[in-house]
Amino acid sequence: MDNEPLVSPYRLYFNEPDTELENKLSELQRTILSCIYLRHHNGFLRQRRLEMLFDKNEDWVAPFKLQLLGEYIFEILEVLDKHINDKSIASYMKIVSENPKYWQQTESRMISYWNEYYRWKFPKLRKYLGRQIADKIKKADA
Repeated sequence: MDNEPLVSPYRLYFNEPDTELENKLSELQRTILSCIYLRHHNGFLRQRRLEMLFDKNEDWVAPFKLQLLGEYIFEILEVLDKHINDKSIASYMKIVSENPKYWQQTESRMISYWNEYYRWKFPKLRKYLGRQIADKIKKADA
């Protein structure tokens, strides 16, 4: 991002901090913590943390959110779709344009998960929410 490498873990396997302790953090610290927990092994926790980031449209938050497009939990895609809107789309477009290989990998993962888990429900890829999110970003980038 901005010509600097950004590396995030694939999965985290530690518990969330105590709510009282987390509430003592600054707004920026809580945002960073939620971005980190988007990589947690528990999908429910990832979804909840994504919901907490709804109004966070800083450029550096978008890569953590976008990584969720390449995952298999449909309910997370439903939340992600709400995040990618007119206010935030520029941040996602920037990631895509600066990282074409990463974007291709994310799209490929999304399609692979559709094929494995959701093709029976959405026989046409274009009807799958993950594809619609990717198309929304690509259309805005055009």
